[in-house]
Amino acid sequence: MSTESIEDRVPPWERLNAMARELEELRPDVRGTVHPLAVVDGVLALGEGSVVMAGTVIEGHVRIGRGCRIGPNAYVRGTVSIGDYCVIGHAVEVKSSCIGDHVSVAHLSYIGDSVLGSDINVGGGCIFSNFRHDAGEIRMMWGGKLCPTGRHKLGCLVGDHARIGSKSVILPGRVVPAGARTYPGEVIR
Repeated sequence: MSTESIEDRVPPWERLNAMARELEELRPDVRGTVHPLAVVDGVLALGEGSVVMAGTVIEGHVRIGRGCRIGPNAYVRGTVSIGDYCVIGHAVEVKSSCIGDHVSVAHLSYIGDSVLGSDINVGGGCIFSNFRHDAGEIRMMWGGKLCPTGRHKLGCLVGDHARIGSKSVILPGRVVPAGARTYPGEVIR
């Protein structure tokens, strides 16, 4: 197991771009269970033991690992990669994001254009915002400096082992370090 943290890797905006290119080549491969009342409109690779529950809509090119539970009534769209043993719960929307292993986003949250490490819990009603109100380019702190990303839609990076309190809002281009804890209702500016 690597001791390297997610913050030591490729910048999140480059990681999302590379993931999108990779997932465009994805082929359907469903090894888990998709409920008959779920909708798959795109390409889904679903790992063994994973379940897509009723009312869930999957659009785009989506890869979901082993042992995951998606839904009920989740919305997964764009190019999305979800690791092993994750929960994307009731009324959670995930758009064009990369999610590591053992991540729980249990209910009523939005994850937009973000990169989440492993072993993360996201409390109910959280928003990982991905768009500036002035529609400007999103910049992100990386390597100790504020870097241009070339993106107008970019959420956040959440490091391994973080815990995000219920109803937290994370503004575009923010970094939540490994092991961080947010209070319920906190706004990460």
